[in-house]
Amino acid sequence: MKGDHEQLRELLGLYILGGLRRDEARAFEAHLNDCPVCRQEAAELESLPGMLDAVPRDEALELAEPPVEEIEQNTKRLLNELVVRRRKARRRVAGLVAAVAAASLVIGAVVGPVVTAPEQEMDSYTMASSRGLQVDLDLVYKRWGTELAVDGEQLPDSGVLSLWVTDSTGKARQVATWKATPAGRARLTAATDVGTEDIVRVEIKNDAAVPVASVVTRD
Repeated sequence: MKGDHEQLRELLGLYILGGLRRDEARAFEAHLNDCPVCRQEAAELESLPGMLDAVPRDEALELAEPPVEEIEQNTKRLLNELVVRRRKARRRVAGLVAAVAAASLVIGAVVGPVVTAPEQEMDSYTMASSRGLQVDLDLVYKRWGTELAVDGEQLPDSGVLSLWVTDSTGKARQVATWKATPAGRARLTAATDVGTEDIVRVEIKNDAAVPVASVVTRD
């Protein structure tokens, strides 16, 4: 229905900026699969978060400080205008992006970190081993899959280590490799297109493909 489309379309800005909860993002992604108009607009705005990050906070705040009651309306207008301008002349986007950044920062100041610093949805685990390894693992939900943050001590101090993810179908895939350090420490971030809810096991393996630490994330 047209009304439902317009309501969902209003979430486009928050979706691109990462401000939707996991369930809201999934619902919006389902809408994108069925709506070529919103899908096209999402593609055109995909680079917006990176552009906003490039705008210094102080400069963005100086660009626009609308009254509280106008923030939501102005933000929607600016996002819509951005789509139009990108179609007409991509070189003119920089100024508009700064304005959107200012509106986003004001929203953050008024209602908390909704747009500028959304809370990350993640699951935290401790990877176990018979050798007494200490490895902390965070699985961070992303629209495109999962970000894996690994922080480990007492890991093997030689050879090459690798990080593996097994999904709900039983398929295992390597998502990172690194050289072992003499101190046996490792702190790294990896990524996979497998959704957080579909990851059932995470392992660290040595260069002989033998697991040195692992954790089961789903039964």
